[in-house]
Amino acid sequence: MFNTLFVQPIFNLLAVCYALVGDFGLAIILLTILIRGALWPLVTKQLHSQRALQELQPELKRIKTEAAGDRTLEGKLTMELYKEREINPFASFLPLLIQLPIFFALFIVLRDIVKPGEIAKLVYAPVSHLAPIAAIINNHVAFHPTLFGAINLTKPSILLAVLAGLAQFIQTKQITPKHTPGDAQAQMMMGMVYVFPAITFFIGLSLPSALPLYWVTASSMAILQQYLVLKRDVRELEEGTPTPALPASHPHHSKGKKKRKK
Repeated sequence: MFNTLFVQPIFNLLAVCYALVGDFGLAIILLTILIRGALWPLVTKQLHSQRALQELQPELKRIKTEAAGDRTLEGKLTMELYKEREINPFASFLPLLIQLPIFFALFIVLRDIVKPGEIAKLVYAPVSHLAPIAAIINNHVAFHPTLFGAINLTKPSILLAVLAGLAQFIQTKQITPKHTPGDAQAQMMMGMVYVFPAITFFIGLSLPSALPLYWVTASSMAILQQYLVLKRDVRELEEGTPTPALPASHPHHSKGKKKRKK
């Protein structure tokens, strides 16, 4: 089932990209751009939700103080606040959940693509007739899984692992809120700025370098998207225009406050 839903479609999309550009590394970059492009609206919504949750921190602290240790009341007031502000606290996890099976499927593709006969097993009939793919299947030409003919993408690469870690650092740093003294959540987020890139680097050292290449490209697109979305959000806030994820005002919010004061 996993092969049918993820591995074969990704393999064939990668094969089409390879037929177009003639370089396996460039094909992975093109594939990554296509995948991230398809996820662009979903990730944009995720970024709005993250920013909105960051702006709600003072309200959440006030609710915690008001609840005075009553977890049931705190949870109820928190969910009311999310509803009033039209925020889904779980929205930020959806793009990650979608990308994980893609990442694992790509790992399987890269593991099997150099095995004799695997290309013929995975390829769809229409894709098998593309000249570069047909030549590989019929052994007319050898398949070279390299980037610019220099980096073997089926083996680990220190360079691509370093680039993947660096790109992850920039991506995480870009959306990390400024440190506030005494804010445990902000301190935890600051720690993640260094932990995630380190994990990415060490994992990249043990995987086929095609996967760090995928991660470098995906993180680079994420950096661009975060820059564009966050820049637009700042501009809209300065102009007094509400963003979709965090309306400037809600008719029930002030009423909710009055009720709780009573």
